[in-house]
Amino acid sequence: MDSIIGLRYNGGVLLASDTNNARSILVYQHDIDKISQLTPHAMLGLSGPNCDLVNFSEFVEKNLTMYRLKNGDTLSTSGIANYCRSELATALRKGPFQVNTLLAGWDASSKKTVNGTTVDPTSPGVGSLYYIDYMGTMSPVNYGCQGYCSNFVLSVLDREWREGLTKEEALEIISHCEQVLKKRFLVDQGVFGVKKVDKEGVGVVRDTNGVLVA
Repeated sequence: MDSIIGLRYNGGVLLASDTNNARSILVYQHDIDKISQLTPHAMLGLSGPNCDLVNFSEFVEKNLTMYRLKNGDTLSTSGIANYCRSELATALRKGPFQVNTLLAGWDASSKKTVNGTTVDPTSPGVGSLYYIDYMGTMSPVNYGCQGYCSNFVLSVLDREWREGLTKEEALEIISHCEQVLKKRFLVDQGVFGVKKVDKEGVGVVRDTNGVLVA
């Protein structure tokens, strides 16, 4: 009964997830973190069985760390998305990961100069959000959902999302999505944890106990 919600704002991305760890009619935890940090500027929200959530997120994180150590650089958000999609598609024919994900990342903006292309330090950069399901389907999106919440909150996101949102406005949209779930969904999903990724890196906005951090 997972719910993952993500949306882009100007210079970053927000991801929100429920914090329940449940199976069948039992709830095991009320404070599980379903959003994993992959790199300093990328995070992955996952929906699915807890064993696969941990397995796949750690698999991707460790391989990205190995890539950085071997090459002295990190993949772009697009590169990470394509890597995740490739691994899910490969596993589909062996032992599939039962995970549906939203990948959020931030990349520095570049500008052209007489000496070539360089990073623009004055720009807030670009936030990217990718929808990737367990079948290996991938698509860049402005907003997206995974899990049961997609039956309820896509209409809210479609109505309220617009280009150039501030972080505060994006967080307000997340709150509206939570209100709809509390009102319409049969299952109480408890507190939603929220994380952001922007120029400053991945950070917690609201922790798994519902406390606002930043």
